[in-house]
Amino acid sequence: PDLSILSFEGAFHGRTIAALSTTHSKSIHKLDVPAFQWPIAPFPQLRYPLTEHTRHNAEEEARCLQKVEDLIKEYKEKGRPVAGVVVEPIQSEGGDKYASVEFFAELR
Repeated sequence: PDLSILSFEGAFHGRTIAALSTTHSKSIHKLDVPAFQWPIAPFPQLRYPLTEHTRHNAEEEARCLQKVEDLIKEYKEKGRPVAGVVVEPIQSEGGDKYASVEFFAELR
């Protein structure tokens, strides 16, 4: 079947063809390398300190989770259903991507 993998903006997952298809940190990593056209969702851009921006951060995480749901539905309708989601909050080259425990639980 023609399946897809959903990943997040700013992600770095490696340099093999499938990993590059889920990498979105630097365009130079994909130069002259074919990649799958898989869905890309926004990752929450939280404000710090977290305790002072609780409402904004909750809204930002909800926005990103809604986009994930929308993309999953969209790709299912396209006949390329999402078979998996790649999220790697602690990356070497891509930096750390923080989100709440609730965000990751809801993503699951």
